[in-house]
Amino acid sequence: MKKLIQTLLLSIVALFSAVMSSVALAAEQADVAGATLQLNGLGVHTELRNEWFLDALYLASTTDDAEDAVTSPGAKRMELRVLADSLSGRRLKRFWVERIKNNNEASNVLANAKDVRDFATLMDQDLVRGDIVTVDLIPGVATLVNINGSEIGRISPEVFPLVLRTWIGDRPPSTDFKEAMLGDASSVQRSELINRFSSIQPSPDRVARFDQAAVAAAEEEERKRQEAEEERKRQEAEEERKRLEEEKRKQEEQKKLEEQQQAQEKKAEETAAEAEAERLRKELEKAQKELAEKQEAEQQGPSQAEIEELRSQYSKQLGAHYIPYFEYPTQDIFRRHGKSALMRPRKGKTHGDVSISIEVDREGLLVGGSLVSSSGEKILDDAVMNALFDSVPFPSMPEDLPGETFKTTVSISIPAPEM
Repeated sequence: MKKLIQTLLLSIVALFSAVMSSVALAAEQADVAGATLQLNGLGVHTELRNEWFLDALYLASTTDDAEDAVTSPGAKRMELRVLADSLSGRRLKRFWVERIKNNNEASNVLANAKDVRDFATLMDQDLVRGDIVTVDLIPGVATLVNINGSEIGRISPEVFPLVLRTWIGDRPPSTDFKEAMLGDASSVQRSELINRFSSIQPSPDRVARFDQAAVAAAEEEERKRQEAEEERKRQEAEEERKRLEEEKRKQEEQKKLEEQQQAQEKKAEETAAEAEAERLRKELEKAQKELAEKQEAEQQGPSQAEIEELRSQYSKQLGAHYIPYFEYPTQDIFRRHGKSALMRPRKGKTHGDVSISIEVDREGLLVGGSLVSSSGEKILDDAVMNALFDSVPFPSMPEDLPGETFKTTVSISIPAPEM
């Protein structure tokens, strides 16, 4: 009996080892668009000492160089497995926008402003422990976002490098995290993280939550419910209409009887009514004529001079909206020029004039922006461009202003820092 128990225990241990080896092997690789990728690194992403994700980076070939990881050709995957009990979509949307801004050149972010906004909107999802988010780069095709195995959207492939730099850029979650993503971990640490990574799985309910077929079925059910509700309301409205018509018919019959009994008075009332009707007819004709003239004038639209005035006013409005969002980069200026810059301000170093190009759509959302003329100091230029992104949304385009977007140049005079 003792020998039998020992044999069973050895079999269980062997089976467990085989399962764990299979799980570890699966985590070491990922398939993206038919390409087999290798695990480059993985690490725990913490915010304010709270564990948010266990993240993994997959590349066509492994590297310990951050820039090579960003610029190397081929498919790539960023995989995030949720460790936190819950993360709100609203918080995650703000988080991704800030991290993308902090780890990329302002000009690159602004050049891809719409794609960054679309990516942040896709990440506006309430997540819970066990959820799995993958962000895949399919070269030349798209950046693909999946949650728990279901695609939730795809955007331009140009946005993927901006997102990847949030992990391995100049301001990652932590230095240890960045090094882990670039493969700097002992074999023991790596094995422990892989086992933990593989154990994180979404619940069936969470898988169904993002299953597009299930979502479509739920939407169809809701559509049918709304149609039934609308039909019920239509029938109630029809019944009410019939009731009112019947009531009106009875009232008309009663009125006719009274009119027959009061023929002479009715005749006088009819005469007065005819006169009133004629007056109303003339007033109606006058009102119709005035309305037609007004509509004709409106159809002609504003003149070219009026359009130019609208452009000028709206351009000033965009500039006035932008100014409060600019913050003078005092600490960065001190680091570069020293605190003596307060005593000896110099144009082109501590202050200057900057011109930027702003393009918005009709709702006032940023389409693009660029630096037109520099202050002479890159720190000041970057602060101006970062403030442009923070200014969204701008005031909506005036209704009479033609075009789907509006582009203008705004000049900003940056004063010298004060004591």
